[in-house]
Amino acid sequence: MPTSVGIVPSDSLQVRCFRAFARRHTRLLVRTRGRPSWSGPRLRFLVLETQGRHSGRPRNVVLLYMPDGEHYVVIASNYGGEQPPAWWLNLSTKPEALVHVAGRTVPVRARVLAGEERAAMLARAVSYNRQWRGYARTVRRELPIVRLEPTTPAPTA
Repeated sequence: MPTSVGIVPSDSLQVRCFRAFARRHTRLLVRTRGRPSWSGPRLRFLVLETQGRHSGRPRNVVLLYMPDGEHYVVIASNYGGEQPPAWWLNLSTKPEALVHVAGRTVPVRARVLAGEERAAMLARAVSYNRQWRGYARTVRRELPIVRLEPTTPAPTA
C-alpha cells in the first residue's frame, strides 16, 4: 500500500513483482549486452558487471541510469530500502567494472559524488526520475550517487 508521499514500501507486492521482472530483464539484457531494453527519454537501463567482494565472481545487475555526457549516473537506492545494494558494496571494494548498454561493453570506474557536486547531481536525478525522487525523500541513509566514468575513450562513429 502506498505511503502518504506516494512511495511503495520495499516489501509490497508491487516491489516483489518488479523485482521478479527485473530478474528476467537482467538475464535478457546480460545475454544481449544491454541491447533489448524498453527505454525512453527518462527510463534507461544498463547492465553493471561488478566483481563480487567475497567471491571474486562477476555479478550482473540491471540498473536505471541517467546519462551525464559520456558518463552513466546511478543511485544506490536498493528500491528505497535502508540497506545498500550488493552492487554498491562490490563497487566500494573494487570500483572498476563493466557497463553493458546498447550492445556495447564499456569499462568504467565508479566515482561517488560528494559535496556540491553530489547535491547538484541529486537535484538533476530526482527531477529525471520520480522513483529516485521518492527514495530520496523517504530513505534515512544518504543514497550514494555514483558516476560510472569510462576508463577508455569512447569509440568514434
